[in-house]
Amino acid sequence: MSRKRLMMAATALSATAAFTVLTAGAAAAQDAAPEATEVDEIVITGIRASQQASIDIKRNSVGVVDSIVAEDLGKLPDQNVAESLQRIAGVTIERNRGEGRYISVRGFGPRFNAVTVNGRTLATDNNGREFSFDVIPSEIISGADVYKSPQASINGASIGATVDIRTLRPLDQVDTFSMAGSIGSTWAELADTYNPEAAAVISWRNDSRTLGAALALSYVDQETRNDEFTIGAGHVRRSSTDSYYNAGGVPGARIGPNVDPFTNVSMPSNLSPFFFERTKEMLGLNAVVQYRPSDSLTLTFDGFLADADITEQQTGLAYDFAGGTLVEQVVEDGEAVYQRYEGGFVDQIVQYDNRNVTTSMLGFNAEWEATPSLTVSFDAAHSLAERRGHENNAFTTIRRKDVDVWWDRRSGSPIYDYGFESPNYANAPTNPQGITAHYYIWGGGSDVDDEITEIQLDAEWSPGDGAVTIYGGLAAQNRVKTIMADEVPFGQQCAYCNSDRVLPESLFTSTDRNFFGGSGGGDIIRDWLYYDPLELVRVVDQFAAEDGITFDPAIPNPSGSSVVDEDVLIGFLMADIETNLGDMPLAVNFGVRIEDTSYTSSGASRTVLSAVPTGGGQNTIVVSDVVPVSFDGDYTDVLPSLNARLSVTDDLILRFAASRVMTRPTLSDLSPRQSIQTNPGNETIRRGNPDLEPFRATQVEAGAEWYFDDNSLLSFAAFYKNIDSFVTLVTTPQQVDQVTFQVTVPDNGDGATVHGFELAYRQVFHDLPAPWNGLGVQTSFTYADSDAEYTNTVANVSYGLEGLSKYSYNLIGFYEQGPLTARVAYTWRDEFLGVASGRNGEPEYFDAYGQLDMGVSYDFTDNVTAYVDGLNLTDEDEFIYSVTPNRTKEFRTTGRRVSAGLRFRF
Repeated sequence: MSRKRLMMAATALSATAAFTVLTAGAAAAQDAAPEATEVDEIVITGIRASQQASIDIKRNSVGVVDSIVAEDLGKLPDQNVAESLQRIAGVTIERNRGEGRYISVRGFGPRFNAVTVNGRTLATDNNGREFSFDVIPSEIISGADVYKSPQASINGASIGATVDIRTLRPLDQVDTFSMAGSIGSTWAELADTYNPEAAAVISWRNDSRTLGAALALSYVDQETRNDEFTIGAGHVRRSSTDSYYNAGGVPGARIGPNVDPFTNVSMPSNLSPFFFERTKEMLGLNAVVQYRPSDSLTLTFDGFLADADITEQQTGLAYDFAGGTLVEQVVEDGEAVYQRYEGGFVDQIVQYDNRNVTTSMLGFNAEWEATPSLTVSFDAAHSLAERRGHENNAFTTIRRKDVDVWWDRRSGSPIYDYGFESPNYANAPTNPQGITAHYYIWGGGSDVDDEITEIQLDAEWSPGDGAVTIYGGLAAQNRVKTIMADEVPFGQQCAYCNSDRVLPESLFTSTDRNFFGGSGGGDIIRDWLYYDPLELVRVVDQFAAEDGITFDPAIPNPSGSSVVDEDVLIGFLMADIETNLGDMPLAVNFGVRIEDTSYTSSGASRTVLSAVPTGGGQNTIVVSDVVPVSFDGDYTDVLPSLNARLSVTDDLILRFAASRVMTRPTLSDLSPRQSIQTNPGNETIRRGNPDLEPFRATQVEAGAEWYFDDNSLLSFAAFYKNIDSFVTLVTTPQQVDQVTFQVTVPDNGDGATVHGFELAYRQVFHDLPAPWNGLGVQTSFTYADSDAEYTNTVANVSYGLEGLSKYSYNLIGFYEQGPLTARVAYTWRDEFLGVASGRNGEPEYFDAYGQLDMGVSYDFTDNVTAYVDGLNLTDEDEFIYSVTPNRTKEFRTTGRRVSAGLRFRF
């Protein structure tokens, strides 16, 4: 079955988030009298309807496809699209502070998976191709299909999978008019806020199904909080002879007499507890108009818009060990596990990041049945993602001088013990005395534009009895990713580097937030001070005017900006064959897809000419003038594919698939843009590589599916992928004067293999006596492993593939009977590599994570339903570590979330 036919079937099954079954008497009447026009219908909605629809999509496809289907008009199983997708075998999600944002499929992370909407590529505000599902409201989609084995006609090159999100099609609806909506609120535990949300979906068509329109709207206004303990700049290796410990031109002056000389000891570069608070206001809209002027021609116009205004505030401490004297240190196995500094300093940071994201798509499709055996379709789409707001970004710090600072990780907790005290005043963390101005950046950051234009012309020819169908098509895509960065000029980022200006105490108030709710960690600081960064900037500017100092505003940063312009020409030829192997029906899909890619990558470059420590916790950096650079490249891929489905019996299906696949390098890696970090202990340079080759692989899989009862399925699939080469991050040291920079660049690396299997089971126990016949279960287990072994030269450790969890599973139990529906879902994934080369070049891992969610709804009438949903009910923490689990990178708590409200349907 072609992707277009599968989409049509999926849309028909899930278009109204319900489907129609005939009563037994009506079915018999139809068999006896095909001309009958009156049929008794029962419209089924809810979990069982959704599950049956997704089972039918999988059963009818020739390729390997898994789906999620809306349970009712405008209602996915979860409040987030990514959260719903993780219920599919082989799909796991990466959470961003409690919210599912990215997906991995069979061990391949976000950059290996293509995301389309109605078969069209959707632009993204990320720097690369990775798609963030947090910009798509779940209420405006009717379902999503995950294509694990490609077909030549599928848009979206990927080694992992292609995820196609489906929106409403009014001409396929059962009812001529339907409307649904919801209104509710979500309580966020840590912020203790109630966040309103509302959605509405309206669909209309005329009786003759020649004209229809649908509109979906959603709105959410959120305030959330996470508490986070971070080693912000990662762990570093230091020796007592490093210039880092010099003071006043004297080598080693910052090391006390009781500290033994040490060499290449790993230690935190800094230490930061943070309150992370986010506001998110998002409006989503999807509109479609369909017109069928004749039985042979259907025209579809649709538009999608998601507008999100996201502001993130971080209020935290920063233990920067670039000041004071190291007077105590305990080293175990080459790792510092305890340190104490005298006469040091502690910074406090208030940071604002503003992310205004608008994602839109306009599309047109014409499908013409030229003859009973020939159908021609034309599709055109334009998608644009814009990220703005960086001019409102702020990074500000204040400094406490002459304090004694200590930290200790020997307790084994991911939150290291830490503290500081002043010999001059008590309760130093919340005492506003003696705080000095230090550092601020206003308006730094970048804006992003991602613009995609696609056109496609397809033809489908079914000669004779329809046992053979031939497909062909041509397509063209242009994608332009533009990143526009600003920066504060070097040398002006530190407003008062020597911290010799004392700030008025009236600027400061206590945070009064009780870090981690009083739990997590042992001897730690729970509260510190808050200040308004706008007021701080006003005071510092007043100081500067008095001292005759001028600060320039943020200016364009050419070396941090880039434009990647990519053109892809595509042609495909494909055939579906339906035949028999003995008395067993056999369906085969095979074809070839040719993709020719050309691109240009433009930007600017500069180098660090001089780098000298000041001795006051900063480096003095001199950089060259920027030099424009431009690169171009092209490559062609021939991608054959084969899918086969053998129906051994009416209920038992065997599958086989083989294909050649590829994933283009992520756009941020192709970009020549670079970033330079200059803080002591965190001197890094990162840049892209326009000479990268795509990821290419050969893959095969086989599986069996047993449809042993209505609404029931037991399936198994084994897969193997042989990847020719991977893009890996290479970090090398670069000495500039007295400072060593870690320079990280993506490069073409060795290949690897990935293998594994999926096991899935679904069943509704309708044969049990009432009321237990409303019980059901949906579960899956995935194993994925790889022989990938790359070397991180900075940490001198090996690592595997980003995003690959060896084990993952989900277990869902539900009850649906009469007006009552209840669901319990637990999802778990094993640890995985998040970033191969993170801060200071070390690999960073996400620890294993499991989450329990529950939901209950009750139908007061056929039109009104009340619901309560609980997320992360066991209050799980997110843990990211560097190299080994005893070296924390980030540890955060996101808290529980509870939603309640009303849904209506007419």
